[in-house]
Amino acid sequence: MSVLSHLLERLRRVGPPPGAAAGVVAVPSAGDEVSLEVSFLFAQLDELEWRSELMLSESRSEAAALEAAARRERSRLLEEARADAERLAGELLAAGRWASDERARELLDDADREAERVLARGRKRTPALVDEILERLLEGAP
Repeated sequence: MSVLSHLLERLRRVGPPPGAAAGVVAVPSAGDEVSLEVSFLFAQLDELEWRSELMLSESRSEAAALEAAARRERSRLLEEARADAERLAGELLAAGRWASDERARELLDDADREAERVLARGRKRTPALVDEILERLLEGAP
């Protein structure tokens, strides 16, 4: 039983209003063609259904377009982030290499200075050492 038929059946069980109103507000009997009484609504209902389906279709298309645009934007942002990360990693590596090279130069300079200091001290002390060795050798000579 359709909703409309059910409603009309319920209205039939209720008695009509008294007096002249009973002729104006009549509930169709079960034998009357109910669809004829509401047929003027069908065109409007069909149009409403068509418009709702159109709106739903447009909404789905728009949602799909938004999703596609979001995917493209996500891909673009990921690529941009990767490029930024690679650039930053390169900069950090270059800075690290430069700092390491600078530290190595400092260590080499320190080592050169220390070697010069040791050599200078050796040059300064060598004649005295040679004299001392010769003196001991000559003391013990037969």
